[in-house]
Amino acid sequence: MVAVARSGGDHALDISDLSALDDCLDGVRPDLLFNCAALTDFIQCERDPGHAYRVNARPLVSMALWSRRTGRRLIHVSTDHYFITGGAAPHRENERVWLVNEYARSKYAGEAFALTAPRALVFRTSIVGIRGWDRPTLAEWAIRSVLDNAPVGLFTDAYTSSIDVGAFARAAIDVALGAATGLLNLASREVYSKAQFVQEIAAQMGRRLDNATLASLTAERPLRAGSLGLDVGKVQGLLEYPLPGLPEVVRAVLDEHGRRNGG
Repeated sequence: MVAVARSGGDHALDISDLSALDDCLDGVRPDLLFNCAALTDFIQCERDPGHAYRVNARPLVSMALWSRRTGRRLIHVSTDHYFITGGAAPHRENERVWLVNEYARSKYAGEAFALTAPRALVFRTSIVGIRGWDRPTLAEWAIRSVLDNAPVGLFTDAYTSSIDVGAFARAAIDVALGAATGLLNLASREVYSKAQFVQEIAAQMGRRLDNATLASLTAERPLRAGSLGLDVGKVQGLLEYPLPGLPEVVRAVLDEHGRRNGG
């Protein structure tokens, strides 16, 4: 495996530098090109839509052209941020999408560009995990909030089917090594609210949430989609094992947090 990133990888690359991206692809010539790069900060995307496009969308044109020219597989990690109706109902791959902010618009364009390659596989997903950067992930924020018994608002109307990093990576590679192409949902087998995610963390840690209150996504800006559950029936049919539910996702996140923090 060859890792390419802004820093910390085998090769340093700014993915918005298309000339450097083309040179990297021709130099490394991977058998499987797996794109995980993204600008995920909603506020940054709103402030600079051009930058969001240059990171989340335009590089997929180069990757798709490279995949078509070389015959190598392109695997693109997309998002679940496309649905505003349905509550906790899971959404299939062919359902209508709602592009409510610049993040969603740029990611949707990236999907379309990737899928111009005949051997491309696009995964819609939401991934939770431990990163250790200055800006915490949702999981890191949730664990810290539970440990501190902090006064936090828990969104009861923001639904997701987030999957832990390890489970996603295993399933994504297993599917990618097969013949599947096109658009697939790859997520937890359960749809749950973000409030339930934090509550499950607290329960598994044996902690209380005395200072938590219930909150609504409707007050958030920029506008965000809230019905993000994904129907994983298609991808589940390609796998020989079940995708994780909420308890398994949280257990994997807590195990990773413990390993990184000596616990």
